[in-house]
Amino acid sequence: MAKEKVKSNAVVTATWNDDSTKLTLTVKDAGEIVFDTELAVHLMSRAACHGFEQRLRDRAAMSADTKTGLSATPQDKFDRIKALVEHYHGGGEWEMRGAGGGKKAETEWILEALAAIKSTDVETMRGKVETAAEAKGLTVDKYLKQVATVEAVALKVAQLKFGDQTAAVDLDELV
Repeated sequence: MAKEKVKSNAVVTATWNDDSTKLTLTVKDAGEIVFDTELAVHLMSRAACHGFEQRLRDRAAMSADTKTGLSATPQDKFDRIKALVEHYHGGGEWEMRGAGGGKKAETEWILEALAAIKSTDVETMRGKVETAAEAKGLTVDKYLKQVATVEAVALKVAQLKFGDQTAAVDLDELV
């Protein structure tokens, strides 16, 4: 069976076999149950639908802002769900690299910075970016990564991520 990372306090662990057709569920101090997906092929479509729904809903789960203590806005949640939908529609893998857990994807920071610089909302900016990326023959991610090299954008991203740090820092003291 394939190895998996198991939490030390896990009661139930799940391990797929090498060809990903059998799932072994081990319940601590109770035993193992093997689920054979080949025998449940009629349920695969429903299982996939359930998985996508859960994944997209989970994307909206966000921690409160550490600076303000405020909960995420409905727009914040919408933006995160939309980013994942676009990721999947674009052929992306199940996991969005750089966007695990409750962390914001780098491209979302860049979009937020652009919206702030241009005094517009993130969704409007997303539309403009999609149009510009398409015109240049680039993916949205690649386009945003190029835009992020502009000094004003890079500075705004840093301000959004880390707050407005105006105090001078002596690097020799830090390093």
